[in-house]
Amino acid sequence: MFAWVLGVTRPVLAPLGLSTACRVLDQLLGATLFGLAAGSVVALGQAMAGVGDSPRLTTIVVALVVVCLLKAALRYAEQFLGHLVAFKALELLRAEIFRALVPQAPRVLLSSRSGDLMTRATKDVDRIEIFFAHTFAPVVSAVVVPIIVLLTIGATTSWAVALWAAPFLLSAVLITPWVGARSSLAAARRSAETRARLNHHVTDSLQGMREVVGYGRADERLDEAQDFGRLLVRDSWAPTAWAALRRGANQWLMLGAAIAMVCVGLEETRGAGIDFVALAASTAAVIRLTEVVRGVEELAAAVSTSLASVERVWRTVHAPVLVEEGAEELPRCEEYDVVWENVSYRYPSAQRSALRDVNVRAAAGEWTCLVGVSGSGKTTLSQLALRFDDPAVGRVLVGGVDVRDLTNDSLRSTVGLVQQRAHLMRATVRENLKLAAPEATDEDITAACQAACIHEDILALPEGYETMIGERGASLSGGQGQRLALARMLLTQPAVLVLDEFTSHLDPALSERVRANLRGFLPRATIVEVTHKIGQVGTADRVVVLDSGQVVQAGQPAELLAVDGPLRRLAAREPEPVGT
Repeated sequence: MFAWVLGVTRPVLAPLGLSTACRVLDQLLGATLFGLAAGSVVALGQAMAGVGDSPRLTTIVVALVVVCLLKAALRYAEQFLGHLVAFKALELLRAEIFRALVPQAPRVLLSSRSGDLMTRATKDVDRIEIFFAHTFAPVVSAVVVPIIVLLTIGATTSWAVALWAAPFLLSAVLITPWVGARSSLAAARRSAETRARLNHHVTDSLQGMREVVGYGRADERLDEAQDFGRLLVRDSWAPTAWAALRRGANQWLMLGAAIAMVCVGLEETRGAGIDFVALAASTAAVIRLTEVVRGVEELAAAVSTSLASVERVWRTVHAPVLVEEGAEELPRCEEYDVVWENVSYRYPSAQRSALRDVNVRAAAGEWTCLVGVSGSGKTTLSQLALRFDDPAVGRVLVGGVDVRDLTNDSLRSTVGLVQQRAHLMRATVRENLKLAAPEATDEDITAACQAACIHEDILALPEGYETMIGERGASLSGGQGQRLALARMLLTQPAVLVLDEFTSHLDPALSERVRANLRGFLPRATIVEVTHKIGQVGTADRVVVLDSGQVVQAGQPAELLAVDGPLRRLAAREPEPVGT
C-alpha cells in the first residue's frame, strides 16, 4: 500500500531528499552544539583549576551562535520542504480518490455511507500527511546521525567509548519503536472505523437538525455521539500505554549510554588515553541524540494511525467498479425512447426484489408517468435509466441502445434527472445554476428560470441571482429548491428528462404552471415522471401503475381512470380532484 502511495505522489517527492538532508545536518549540528558547550565548560573548569590552557570565550560564543543560526535555518528548511511535499502529496491523493469515485458513483452510495466516504477523502488523507512530513526524514536521520556521531567519537575520542554507547543507541532506534506496534495498529484500525461512524452520525445529525430537534431526539443523538467518544477513548488506551512505555525505555537507554560512556571514559583517562574535555563533549553529543530517538519514538506512535488511514484510502481507490462504463456513444437524434425490458432488480442489502420482470416503454417525445404507492419500485425503475445500478435481469435501452454499452458522458448528457431532494451547493443562485451548464448566458439562465417558475422568486431575494444560499439550499423553501433544481437541469436541454416527485412541495396551481412551461420549454423531450399524486397525471400521454415491483396497469390516463382498476383506486385515496 505504501508503494501505491509513493507511486501516486512520485511527481512531488523530489524535495523530500533535501528535507531529509536538512534534518540530518540539523541534528548533527545539535550534537555539535551540545558537545562544544560541554567541552568548553570542562576546559574552563580545568583552566580555573590550573590544569591546561583557558579556551578563548569569544571564539566559543561566536561558534555557538553560528551553529545555532545554521541549525535554525536547517530546521526551517526541513519543515518547509517536508510539509511542501506532504501537502502536495495530499492534493494528489485526494484527486486520486475522486478519480476513483467518479466511475463508482452513484452506485457506491448503495453500499457505503456518505459520511464514511467523506472521512476517507478528508480526515484519512490528512492523517497520511504524517507519512511524508514526519516519517521518511526521521527514519533516515535516526540511522545516519547516530552512525556519524559514533564514528566521530571513535575517531576523535575513543573507539571503546563509542562501542559501549552503540548497543544502547541501536536498541533505542531499531528495537524500541517496534514494541507494541501490532497492538497499536489494531487499535488504530478500530479508531479509524469508529471515527468514520462518528462522522457519519454527526453529518446525519446536522443535516437532519430540524427533525432531530422537532422530534425531541437531541439528547438521544448526543448520547450516541458520546458512546462513539467512549469507544475512541477505549481504543486510545493501548497506543498511549505503549507510547509511554517506549518513551520510558528510551530514556533509560539514553541514560545507560551516557553512564557507560562516562565509566569507560574515566577508566581510559587513567591511562592517559583520552582527556576529560573530549569525554565530556562526546557524552553530551550522545545525550543530544535523544532528539533523534524521540523523532523515531513519535513516529512509532503516529505511524499506526497513518497506516490505518492508508489502508482505508487504498480500499476506496481500489474498490471494484460495479457499474462498468460502456464504450458506445448514443447516435444523434432529436427524440429518444426509453425501454425497460424484462427488468428485475434487488438492492444489495435487501431481502426481496424491488422490481420483478418489469416491461415499460416511454415513447419518444411523450410524457410518461410512473405511479404507485411508496415502495412500489417507481424511483428504482427511473434510476436504472441513469445507471445508478444495473438490473440483475433484463436491460434498459435509451434510443434502442443498452445503457450498459454507453459511455457515462453520452448517457448523462442525454438523460437528465431532477430528484425530489436535489442537492444545492452553498453558493450563489447563479453558481448553482451554472453547475449544470458553465457556459450558459444570462439569457439562458433567465429563460430556464422562467420556465421553472422560479425567476420572480429569485429577483425577490436580497441580491437576486447573486444571493448566497445556504448548504443544501437552507435559505430557500422546499418548493423554491425544487424549482431551482429543475431550472438547472433545463439549462442542459436534455433529450430525456426523468422527474422524481419534482413538484412534491408545490401547490396544485403552481405545479400545473410548471408542467405547462416544461412541455413548452422542451417540446420534443421524452419525459418520465415519478409521482404518487394521481391528480397530476391527467395531462400525461401515458401512465404506468406499479405495485410491489410489478406493472399492474398501463395506458392513457383517461382510459385507466374510466375503469375500476389500480389507478382509479389510487385516485380515490386522494382528497384533491383528478385533473387539477
